[in-house]
Amino acid sequence: MRTTRNFDGELGRRLRSMPEQLEEALSMELPKLPKKTKICVCGLGNSATAGDIVSDFVNQYSKTQVVVVRNMEIPKWAGQDTMVILVSYSGNTREVRNMFKTAVRRKCAVVCVTSGGALMDLCRENGRCTLVQLPGGMPPRAAMGYLVGALGMIFEKIGVCEFRSHAEAMLPRLKRVRDELETEENAATEIVDRIGFKIPVVYSLSNMRPVSLRWKSQINENSSTIAFCGTIPGFNHNEIIGWTEDGLSDHFLPIIIYDTGASELIRGMTDTTLGVLRDSDLDLYVYYIDGDNNLEKSLICVLLGDYVSLRLADRRDVDPNPDTVLSTVIEGTLLDETAE
Repeated sequence: MRTTRNFDGELGRRLRSMPEQLEEALSMELPKLPKKTKICVCGLGNSATAGDIVSDFVNQYSKTQVVVVRNMEIPKWAGQDTMVILVSYSGNTREVRNMFKTAVRRKCAVVCVTSGGALMDLCRENGRCTLVQLPGGMPPRAAMGYLVGALGMIFEKIGVCEFRSHAEAMLPRLKRVRDELETEENAATEIVDRIGFKIPVVYSLSNMRPVSLRWKSQINENSSTIAFCGTIPGFNHNEIIGWTEDGLSDHFLPIIIYDTGASELIRGMTDTTLGVLRDSDLDLYVYYIDGDNNLEKSLICVLLGDYVSLRLADRRDVDPNPDTVLSTVIEGTLLDETAE
């Protein structure tokens, strides 16, 4: 399989640096941060996915509720008792800038996590807002390590939960997984071989829901391939009928990200689902993941999905670097207006 172009290109180098990004973020010097009883993380695209990954980890260890919002507006309940963390790697995401203005108007405690752009300017112009600046110069989809690390350290600094020790403990494994994915025979190449020219549909168990969305978005952007995603057990209430009854299902490949540490109930339901799919002679791929917590498992799966997307781009002779299509998705909107 030809891999030189995409793995040696700018995007490939950035994606493979995710463990080092996370490691660097753990040493970031954070400013004084406000402490509030409610926390709302606001973002779009991969910035919001980073929020999902960290909030799932926080909710596993802390009694403080963290809500992630992917929208144009912050929730009605967000006010002076709320810490609103606005995440946009580029700083130019239109929806996040809109939420910034609403949060300021409602006198929320505003924290901006960005590498620059208009969001940084807005934050600096408003003396009541707090800026957490990230290293810049890369596509937002390649900055997952910085985004996750910065958010995690914010939560640690305000006393929501311990983050650094968990992240440091998983770094050696993340680097080993990354190195394994750069060999010729690995899980990413096996998955791409199974996908072939089918349409991948990625499912994760409900306790790792951001992973399937990340896979979908990376496959969409990096390999210019249609892909879909979902979660189990929600799958059991509707989609399973389509998979087992629709003759067109042969054109798709269900990829199941199976958390071996999920609850016995979820694993039991998932095993039953897999049995039904196999009895229907469906081609499917199951990737089994284990780890000490959701953060470790999610980041390992993020790395795997990134490598799948690049190898799939190689297989389909696609250049994963240009973002030209994104600039024309919304008429009259420049690319930097919709960057994450």
